[in-house]
Amino acid sequence: MIVHRFMSDREYQSLMAGKTLANTTKHAEVGRQSTSIGFCFFTEPPEEAVHWLSFAVGSLDWCVTFDIPDHLLHKSKAHYRDPKNDGWGHHSSIWRTEWCLREYSISTARVIKADNQWAKYEEDLKKRIVNELGPLGQLLLKMV
Repeated sequence: MIVHRFMSDREYQSLMAGKTLANTTKHAEVGRQSTSIGFCFFTEPPEEAVHWLSFAVGSLDWCVTFDIPDHLLHKSKAHYRDPKNDGWGHHSSIWRTEWCLREYSISTARVIKADNQWAKYEEDLKKRIVNELGPLGQLLLKMV
C-alpha cells in the first residue's frame, strides 16, 4: 500500500540510517480521540493532508512516501482538524482513516519519496494569521 507520513528530522535520520523504529503508543491513552496504536500513515496526497494534520502531528520536517505491505498495516481512525469547516475562534474536527504499525524500517517500508517542503508550513501559517488578524490572531494561536 502506498502511504505517507510526516515526521521529525530525528525520525527521518534514524530511518535513513537503517534503524528499526518502534512506537507502541496507544493514542487514546494519551488524550487523542483515536483508535490508533504506534506510527500513523495516511493515503491522501500530502498537499491535502497537511491542512488537517497541521497542529496535530509532532512534526512536519519531512514527508515520506512509502510502499508498505498491506499485511503490516492496521486500519484505524482518529479525529483531526476539518479545515473546510474551521472558523475563527473554533475548530471543527472530523474522523479520518489512518494506517498504523508498531515498528518499521527501510527494509519493511520501501521509501519512494522524501521531501522537506512542508517543514515551515505551520510557522508560515502562524505568521499569516498574526499578520492578518493582529492581536486577535495571537489570541487564537494560543487556543490551538
